[in-house]
Amino acid sequence: MTKVRLKGLSVYQRRGKWYAYIRANRKALVKGFEGSRADLDKHLSTPAILKLYGELAEQPKQRGFGTLGGLFEYYKTKDRWKNLAPRTQADYQKVMDWLSDKGRFKTPVISITPADMAKTRDRAAEDRYPKFSNDALACLSAAFAVGVEYGYAGLTVNPVLGIRRAHKNSKSANRRWTVAEWSGVWRIASPHLRPVLALAKWAGMRGQDIAVLRWDNITRIGEHGSFIEYTALKNGEDCLIAVLPDLDAALQSEKKATLTICKNSRGRPYPSENAMRKAWQDFKASAVFKEAVPTGSDLTLHGLRVTYASELEELGFSDEDKAKAIGDKSASMGKHYGRDAAKVKFALRVKNAKSS
Repeated sequence: MTKVRLKGLSVYQRRGKWYAYIRANRKALVKGFEGSRADLDKHLSTPAILKLYGELAEQPKQRGFGTLGGLFEYYKTKDRWKNLAPRTQADYQKVMDWLSDKGRFKTPVISITPADMAKTRDRAAEDRYPKFSNDALACLSAAFAVGVEYGYAGLTVNPVLGIRRAHKNSKSANRRWTVAEWSGVWRIASPHLRPVLALAKWAGMRGQDIAVLRWDNITRIGEHGSFIEYTALKNGEDCLIAVLPDLDAALQSEKKATLTICKNSRGRPYPSENAMRKAWQDFKASAVFKEAVPTGSDLTLHGLRVTYASELEELGFSDEDKAKAIGDKSASMGKHYGRDAAKVKFALRVKNAKSS
């Protein structure tokens, strides 16, 4: 079969399946194709696909001015979009793709009401999963906020405001690790996960920063030892973290074969934070993990950041200082991450007062 290269396609793979869209109008050409990229290329050259391509390519764009699709395009030209963390952009793009598939991009923005947003939230939860409905509202709210701010197509009201989020995180989500859990995990951790765990445990770093941290982010400052110096991807905060002895020992055992500190099982840099998290999830699913840490099914890498902040709370650090230590701009986040330790500390204070 002669291969035909179709122009203007957006092709990507998700969960092992291939998807192809016509970039100009976001019309779906292939959805959920299984096989290799070579197999996909052959499939794209079949008469049926070529006929479908000819039909879809002639259809008008869905992103005209004043439509929801047009609003998203406008939103992407602003700093509010450009300054988002890559992971947030990826989550929002999934929402946009979903809305496009649902044929919502042609909807005039001026006609969209809060009731429409509530229905969209419910449909997102039904079609995908509960948290996706939160992502949908967040993405839509961000786009409409920009539209209102700049008066896009006469927008004066953000229809997402006041719409209740359907999905609530568990109170134990990203909980603090116990000493026994940490000891058990560290003892059996795969070599390619040890620097990931070490940076989360002894530096309190976010996963997105750990995945891209480079050896040249570590510097020595006079007689004070080594420091990690980086700019947080989430909020642009400049961070400086003194390297603790345990962390230093873990890093010293690593080979500096790549620019990034953390590497996958093949010794290559993680292509994304999600790839790093996938390695952690695979490790958690192993029999050796379940045997060594029977209470660890809900442990998360971000929970080590919570552990780091909680330990600072126990050492008497203020909310503002905790926030500064973990690279957050708001003191309320320092309070949030140290909340469990704060509760214990307060309960003991009450106990001591009542016992005296």
